Amino acid sequence: MNRPWPAAYGRLLGARLLLRSYFFLPYIVLYARQVGVSLGTLLVIEAVFALLIVLVDLPAGLLADRIGPRQALAVGAGMEGAAALLLGCWPHALVFWLVQPLFAAATALTQGSDAGLAGALLRRTGRAAEFESGERLFQAGALGWNAVVFAAASAFSLISLRATFVASGIVLCLTVGLVLTVPDVRGAAPDGERPGPTAQLTGVVRAVREAAGLRWDLTAMVLTGTAFSILLYLMPVYVVAAGIDERLVGLVAAAVALGAALLLHLAPGGLGTGTVVLAAVAASAALASTSVTLVLAGILVVQCAQGRLLPSYRALVLRDLADRGDATAMSVVTTASSLGFAVLAPFLGILVARLRPDGLALVCALLFSCAGATLLIRSGAVRSRRAPAPAGEKEGAV
Repeated sequence: MNRPWPAAYGRLLGARLLLRSYFFLPYIVLYARQVGVSLGTLLVIEAVFALLIVLVDLPAGLLADRIGPRQALAVGAGMEGAAALLLGCWPHALVFWLVQPLFAAATALTQGSDAGLAGALLRRTGRAAEFESGERLFQAGALGWNAVVFAAASAFSLISLRATFVASGIVLCLTVGLVLTVPDVRGAAPDGERPGPTAQLTGVVRAVREAAGLRWDLTAMVLTGTAFSILLYLMPVYVVAAGIDERLVGLVAAAVALGAALLLHLAPGGLGTGTVVLAAVAASAALASTSVTLVLAGILVVQCAQGRLLPSYRALVLRDLADRGDATAMSVVTTASSLGFAVLAPFLGILVARLRPDGLALVCALLFSCAGATLLIRSGAVRSRRAPAPAGEKEGAV
């Protein structure tokens, strides 16, 4: 965005960054072991979490459009804060299981509402065309904020692993107050004219079927979302396999996130999605090596590629589905991006054992390649629909 954005948009941007204050993220495996949850059980919990996200994401988007995206965002932030505080105050394997639905519902409420509210705020000020560039700025800022969070997490972990959850809970609860300072802008019809949830969901499905190229876009989202989820989940494994001490994983994650934020901010605005997908293919292949340089470069490029593709996906879907509700449209993106990982997560432990992490990296390279082919097909289909009929050919001509 070249011009200063509206003050409300700036406050929302700050709230969205604070919502990513997951200080516990680099130490989730160590915490789980500490409370008696094995790595195998943790993978099962991650599978349940991913499945819950897919099941409640779109309904949560529909709910957010009915109660207002700001309200949904505030409720979701409060729920995440409460879940983190529960884990920080009562470290127990049973609590670890019980908070997963709370985290899943909170994530579903926030990950569609935040971008939906951002789009509505820009539309209200006549700057809807700047949505994608604004989302790119947010993705770069999120990577930079991740670097700060991961570095701070290392300091909190010196107190105790529980402290990383307590810190996350406090920041997330405080974020609720900032969210409530943002206007509750809604992009759909007035309350009295809103269809019921079933009719609204049916309308979304119909719009997906009828929108030119949208089904191909959603297929690409499933493929790339699956690959990104696997690679970023296994990032500590690739870092340690390259010879880096596991005690430095948090600092390495912070450094890579900061580098990715700078690269994403400096990357040319006109960089095509095809080029980004090809870069992701090469980065995935690099993660299959044991070279520290290649692995770190691969992780950096993967994070940049995700930060570049997600705004493009959101802009495409918002263009075609905004009349169904901004939060609902954004939930379609997050559902598609999470679907593949939700299906694979229950078998991730088996896949890691059979294929090994380097084999999974090559599988992800294949997924990115298929996504690139899908985007090419989509571009060709859209061009063919827009092409004028050849001279001399008219409707009904023999």
